[in-house]
Amino acid sequence: MTEIFNAIFSSGTLLETEHGLVMLLLLFGLLTYRGKRLSKWVPVAFIGGLLLSLFTPIHEINLFWPVIAGLVVPPFLWQAAVAVTKSGPIRRQWTLVVWIGTLVLVTLSLRMFGGLPFSNALLLGILAVTLVWYIRELNVERSYLSTIGLITLVVLLEEVDLAVVSLQLWLGTLASGTAIGIGLGFFGIYLFRKLKQFKWKNAFFFAWAYVAYLVGIVFETSAIATTLAAALVVSTYGFSIGLWLRQKDIPVPSNTPFFFYLSAAVWLALGWQAHTVLDPTSLYGIFAALVVITLSVLIIRRVSPISSEDRWRRLIRKETSAFLLLLGSVLFWPQQAFLSTISVEIALGAAVFLIILIRYSIKPIFDLLGVQLSWPVEN
Repeated sequence: MTEIFNAIFSSGTLLETEHGLVMLLLLFGLLTYRGKRLSKWVPVAFIGGLLLSLFTPIHEINLFWPVIAGLVVPPFLWQAAVAVTKSGPIRRQWTLVVWIGTLVLVTLSLRMFGGLPFSNALLLGILAVTLVWYIRELNVERSYLSTIGLITLVVLLEEVDLAVVSLQLWLGTLASGTAIGIGLGFFGIYLFRKLKQFKWKNAFFFAWAYVAYLVGIVFETSAIATTLAAALVVSTYGFSIGLWLRQKDIPVPSNTPFFFYLSAAVWLALGWQAHTVLDPTSLYGIFAALVVITLSVLIIRRVSPISSEDRWRRLIRKETSAFLLLLGSVLFWPQQAFLSTISVEIALGAAVFLIILIRYSIKPIFDLLGVQLSWPVEN
């Protein structure tokens, strides 16, 4: 009973936990990078960081982790918000059932066969299943199931000790952050159109993601909600007024070459700093999780098929991405970093709430402006 209580409520060393969450965010971001020229270098960057961690000694570097988090979080938040605007409702109820079932079985596989704490196994399960759905829905209308993991991870990173945060205070910061972010989104579109430097749209909104994030910090509100709301307004308002003619025209800073170089450099630095030892027993849980994912993919293809093209190639890509995510997470997670299960559950619920709050709060504003809201959903 004591072990179960500790697993639910103990959060370990907060600084080490923050390090681990930043590492997970970088890894997830690299594996979902979609830049045309550099995507082929993602496995090279991953393997490079892995080899550095295995074959180089420990290098103690007092990295200023809030700065690193501030560098990588805003573009990922922007990516998540744009993905939300491109998302539609879940096509079939069985899709959600398979998603939840896969999450439960992957979590149990990592816990029972890999020996991971339940909280870590749950978080990795959410990220792995989200990543599989992200690849599944690359070229079709998205659902929230391919976005929820990224927002959960960012919420957890920004609010590491969620279990002790006042609910009333937290909801207040979400509401105020959303309001500020909506205003920043409209102001960003206004500045962008005034400058008339349309070929630099990715660079402009790359900077604007950081502006929104910093404004949220300065006003002591939710920087997550501020950035998400700003990105969602830029995406939907620009699409509704014809500034973005196609879905792929919407600026996503995390797909720019500069951000790939930044993320890869930080990932390699993390690998060089931390010496890890490969424990073969930890691989058992990963392989068990991959078996679950394979069966789930085969089931979801029957109950909710999307495409019949290149099925085996897409299955291999899903398996490879999930394997790299789980392997990197298990190897690089700091020993003194512990999550509480309740914090992961609250972060998951908060991610769902954020999506609903931000998506539905802009409709009345568009009505007030007399603009027909058009979601950039591609069928």
